[in-house]
Amino acid sequence: MKKLSLAFGFRTSGGTSQVPGRYAQCLERQPKMIFDMKKFLLLALITAISFTAFSQVNQTDKEKGQAFSYAYISVSGKLFSKKLKVIVDLGDSPEQIKLREEYSDVLTNRKSYAAILNYMVENEYELVETLTLEEGSSFQGTGSGGTSGVIFIMKRRK
Repeated sequence: MKKLSLAFGFRTSGGTSQVPGRYAQCLERQPKMIFDMKKFLLLALITAISFTAFSQVNQTDKEKGQAFSYAYISVSGKLFSKKLKVIVDLGDSPEQIKLREEYSDVLTNRKSYAAILNYMVENEYELVETLTLEEGSSFQGTGSGGTSGVIFIMKRRK
């Protein structure tokens, strides 16, 4: 008689089957496979926790090396002139007030916004944000919506 191969890979010869033997082998391997899967999941969990724990940076250590001084620069046009009026606000300390007056005097009467920004960049400032001052708005009933000036917010390392 020929041996027949079934779809499950079991061979039968004459009427005897090897199914009970294979089933017993699977039962013997099953606890080991479950144990291996538990080890794998535990290892994956520990790895994920360690990655998230080490990815967090202490903000106070990061900010200690990055102390900034900010400048609030208000630029508006003069009436009937192409020149700009500049008011620089650096803070309230005597050194900041002196530097504020110096910057305001130097920057006033410039003709372009780029010249103002370039001067501040030469003094190690970097642009953070630009805001527009609006003359009127449709909310107030004027409907003009024009701009009367620009505010540059800049920073530099102390």
